[in-house]
Amino acid sequence: MAEEKSRFSLKIFHKILLTMVVVALIPLGGLSYIGGYQLEQDWRQNTNQNLKLTASALASKVNGWIGMNRHVLRENAQLPDILSMDGARQKPVLKAIQNTYEWAYLVFSVGRDGRSIGRSDDNPPQYYGDRVYFKQVLEGQAIGQQVAIGKTSKKPALILAGPIRIADSNEGVLAMAMQLVDVSQAVTSTTIGTTGFAILVDRDNKVIAHGKSEQIAEELQDLSTHPALQSSESTRDPIIYQEGGKSVVAFAQKIDLGWTLIIQQDYDEAFAPLLQVRQQALFLIAGALILVIIIAYLLSRQLANPITELTAVAEDISRGHFKQKIVGTERRDEIGALARAVERMAASIKLAFERLRKPS
Repeated sequence: MAEEKSRFSLKIFHKILLTMVVVALIPLGGLSYIGGYQLEQDWRQNTNQNLKLTASALASKVNGWIGMNRHVLRENAQLPDILSMDGARQKPVLKAIQNTYEWAYLVFSVGRDGRSIGRSDDNPPQYYGDRVYFKQVLEGQAIGQQVAIGKTSKKPALILAGPIRIADSNEGVLAMAMQLVDVSQAVTSTTIGTTGFAILVDRDNKVIAHGKSEQIAEELQDLSTHPALQSSESTRDPIIYQEGGKSVVAFAQKIDLGWTLIIQQDYDEAFAPLLQVRQQALFLIAGALILVIIIAYLLSRQLANPITELTAVAEDISRGHFKQKIVGTERRDEIGALARAVERMAASIKLAFERLRKPS
């Protein structure tokens, strides 16, 4: 039973080897973990910052465009000809607005009864009392809006409306129907790498502009279920979600009119440098591990072999064999001291044996 146990016991060589490997791996593993964690945090922050800066730059462009059109409505709504609520007097002003701003394809005014009064085109008056933007303005909102697919362009168009006030009374609505060409170009031209793009949705989460033009259909696409829109506004941080079997990192930012900008990019591209550094780090750790094992093996042999040899010599001496050469006596370390002690012990035992053999 004792022999069976000895077969599975670790020899001093293995103990030294394992000890050296473990001692070397603890700091190596700790440094690798700390360095890798810090690198991941830094790159994640860099990626998040890149998405936020891209969203902020695009938001400035869209907000600037929205602000300009709101200013047009507000300033022109105060003109005497518009305040007259006379279609004949209003028409030259409305046509001038349309001619000045090329994206506006119709400028018109609506009375409190919901019927149009003046129009920049020659079409007859129409009823707009059921339109969302008209109701919003009459309810007291500073700006009314509605996004719809244009009948001719088949692309999203925006109707922006503001109040026509005489004294403190809201006498009607001044509205502009506009193509979103400039906004669409700003959105579609915003890219990050090869997979990053932008999406603009209105306050009902309907797509206004999409970085992938094929996503614009003949009906407004509802993106209410987009993960970036589901995240809490208080976090204000990008999120990572799964889409089509791949990871995507996305950031959503609110802008004027209650619209939202979404900037997203494939995770593999956004974190490609980090993944590459991770792979390189694994190769370096593997190389360092192999080097540590080789060095530990060589040092273990250097330490264990002399002890093993001295053990064999001591075993022979205990049996009365004194012809074995004792190695390591020239060393200046503990193994050398042990070798010299064995040498002295052998001499003493040999001398004792010789005395015992002499006749008394």
